[in-house]
Amino acid sequence: MRYSRRNIAWPGRGRTALTLLAVLPAAMACPWRSPREQWVLGAAVVIAVMLFGWWRGLHLTTIVRRRLVMIRRRPMVRSHRGCFLETGIDAKTTVLLCIRGPADDNILPLPLIAGYLNRYGLRADKIRITNRCIATGVSRTWIALTVSAADNLAALLARSSSIPLEHAAQVAARRLADHLNELGWVVTLGGPDGIPPLAARSARETWSALRREIMQGAGDYVAAYRLDIDDALPNSLDAVRARPASETWMALEIACGRTGLTLAAACALRTDAAPGGAPPVPGLTPQHGNHAKATMALNPLSSERLDGHTDLPDDLLVRLRWPASSLRDGRQWCLHSAGGRTGSKPPLARPGQHAPSGVTQLTGQMRQAHPGGP
Repeated sequence: MRYSRRNIAWPGRGRTALTLLAVLPAAMACPWRSPREQWVLGAAVVIAVMLFGWWRGLHLTTIVRRRLVMIRRRPMVRSHRGCFLETGIDAKTTVLLCIRGPADDNILPLPLIAGYLNRYGLRADKIRITNRCIATGVSRTWIALTVSAADNLAALLARSSSIPLEHAAQVAARRLADHLNELGWVVTLGGPDGIPPLAARSARETWSALRREIMQGAGDYVAAYRLDIDDALPNSLDAVRARPASETWMALEIACGRTGLTLAAACALRTDAAPGGAPPVPGLTPQHGNHAKATMALNPLSSERLDGHTDLPDDLLVRLRWPASSLRDGRQWCLHSAGGRTGSKPPLARPGQHAPSGVTQLTGQMRQAHPGGP
């Protein structure tokens, strides 16, 4: 395997600080004549190797941690429809749009979509575009807009004392849908019922993939990858689309960072053969030991951000070509909202109408279990 700057696991500030705490006392003990000084030197070397050592783009400590977490998850079944419990002081809601484009031009206007991260006084936590394509060429495209209550507390309180998070997110998503409709796009069904599971309930997590045994000697493998955000991203996305697979999931996530927009991309491939040690396409980083969590995060209704958010390079969104599904599917236009990560909600309420029963306000601390969402 050829190594480049992309394969090297560069240490962060935390690792560097911990290493200096061990190396500086060892350096001060030079020339290490007494047994105690030699023990200090040996401990510093071991700590430096453990914190700085890496293999195939992962630090040794990360490999050990993922191995232990993976063992703890077994034999727990993970899938898009698995149970979920999320606790935190921040409430988030996700509104999902299923979109189809004209047959002659189905390239999504990414800069326009990114503009709805902060519009009409509401700041979205992230906007994610997800594609699912099967081997027959049939594809589906979703746009998910996630809004955080903590980021919009003042704006929500200005609208109502009850902090109408879901209603505000629905209004923002409806305006995005109307804007896309004016450009010739069609917004169709969105929601948990229309999202097929990526990983089967019987899948077993291994270091390199999620494996489901179909018959003796034959299996079904789902491997998740993170894409590098750089000037080569358009070529990497094209290579993933051209990669032979029975099912391909791709996600592009745009979020607001401290100094500007950030971007993350991920994909998952379902194949009949086990994936190799090296990534199938340049620019991909395998989610070794983390495939279950990574595939769950690919769910369009997930409120969790993708791994690898990087400051958005100049003009990258303009150069990216993200094809959406075509107009062959004739389902009716509809919006659905989901609270938390994988929950489901009834259709949106139109202006002047009350929200459907079951749509709740999210305030303060959220603790929700989602037993049935994908």
